[in-house]
Amino acid sequence: MTKPMRFIHYLITLTLSAFPAIAPPSAADEAPSPATGWKHQVEVGINGSSGNTDATHIHAGYAADYADEQDTWKLVSAYDKSESDGEASRDQFFADLKKAWLWPDSPWFAFSQGRYDRDRFKDWDYRIAASGGIGYRLLQSDTWDIAGRLGLGGHLSRGEDYEMSTPEIIVALDAAWTITEREALSFTTAFYPSLDEAGEYRNLTTLDWIMKITEPGRLSMKLGLSNEYDSLASEESDNNDFKYHLSLVWEM
Repeated sequence: MTKPMRFIHYLITLTLSAFPAIAPPSAADEAPSPATGWKHQVEVGINGSSGNTDATHIHAGYAADYADEQDTWKLVSAYDKSESDGEASRDQFFADLKKAWLWPDSPWFAFSQGRYDRDRFKDWDYRIAASGGIGYRLLQSDTWDIAGRLGLGGHLSRGEDYEMSTPEIIVALDAAWTITEREALSFTTAFYPSLDEAGEYRNLTTLDWIMKITEPGRLSMKLGLSNEYDSLASEESDNNDFKYHLSLVWEM
């Protein structure tokens, strides 16, 4: 088994075991068949410059999601690398897996989530986070899908001379807006107040705009914005890590 597949298997195992007590009985323990119902997306964005300064920026991502009447799965992963005159200024990878257990004819649902981050330019080298709790669908229509989530979790961050484990609360809002048949907007923001350090917290926010280029929508253009805030970042690191990218997305 390759290293990426071992990691994905680890995340799936982590999320399934995170909050077994809150999963509704009808969900059972079966994962949905990978052969049916899954949607896959691959995205790539590359830009560069040459002259007084030689710069290269690479963004690559993979996403997959599944939904039926009982549960949903969503996997998002991305790699970003930037170099200027041969010196790396960004080298990041993350993979985020979220599962929700749905109750028929109810806006309530249970969720668990696992995330892995690797970053050469943070205080830590890698971070593993897990959380779970209860969600409520605030609005669902042909145009809007808005849900809130509340739960508990924690993260473990490690580096060569760094280690931190922190229990956290999670307060999140997920929103999707289908603007037209060809255009959509999605937004997620999640706050992670620390249970160990009063007043300290993390925040992850993403905003994605997607425009279909071809019919039936296999190829799209995507503008993605994201920001990670960590109040516990050291003086050598910025509290905010803002990223943006323009990429082509191929849906399979």
